[in-house]
Amino acid sequence: MARILLLGSTGFVGRGVAHKILDGGHQLRVLVRDPMTAAAFKVRGAQVVVGDALDPATVTQAAQGTEHIISLVAVRRNRPQSYLAVNVDGPRILGGAAKAAGVRSVVFVSAIGSKLDPHYKYYTSRWMGEQELARTGVAGTILRFSFVLAEEGGILNDFERAIVGPFAIIPGSGQAKMQPILREDAARCIVEAIARPELLGHIVELGGPEVVTYETIFDWFLHARNIKKAKLKLPVPLLLGPAIAMEALSTNPPAGIDSVSSQFGWRPSAPSSWAPVNWAKKPRR
Repeated sequence: MARILLLGSTGFVGRGVAHKILDGGHQLRVLVRDPMTAAAFKVRGAQVVVGDALDPATVTQAAQGTEHIISLVAVRRNRPQSYLAVNVDGPRILGGAAKAAGVRSVVFVSAIGSKLDPHYKYYTSRWMGEQELARTGVAGTILRFSFVLAEEGGILNDFERAIVGPFAIIPGSGQAKMQPILREDAARCIVEAIARPELLGHIVELGGPEVVTYETIFDWFLHARNIKKAKLKLPVPLLLGPAIAMEALSTNPPAGIDSVSSQFGWRPSAPSSWAPVNWAKKPRR
């Protein structure tokens, strides 16, 4: 049983990771700004610490007595918190706190496609954050994921907003290639990485068992919800507040069909079979 501090526990992926840690019988400590958001973890035995994951002293104090830190802290939009403050400075703060608290290892969750590229500020910020973490010298594993899918939240919210009047709107061509993985499977990888010291010092890219386009994932949603609207592909500059522009236009390079099985010894679920059931609207009672 490991003693784990989880940062970003109330986020889209973090919720799945928190419950997976508790399911595994580990001791979980979460650092949150609002304790009410962690109520579901507390009732299961997690220790809740209130504070800011971007404050070095707070993170160091929260890490005291733990063996491992898992961090999912990041922002996908450059507002209200900036890429620099969260995606770049955050990992540096994480590494410094981990070393000061004497933890054994850090698992840092990043994104496939992270690289220095002026065309994509988000992916550049994630790459810079990885570099900042490495510079601290902490023993760490970086897990880069492709698109993560779940029953709610994430890209599903973007798809729901893309239904406008008689149209289902796709920014750009919708042909960017992606390798989606289910949140349950991503969470399992993250937690299992704690017990894999051979991964320390490595960047591991992980995705699901299928490489598909953005439009294909959108089609899964339309079919699951039985939405029959004309698909309209619009250049991003024509869209007002293109919430999904980055995802639709930036290719998420495949990690390799067998990336999870080769690293962890099991095969993740196929999203194409999962989506029709789990994205269907539940009937109101």
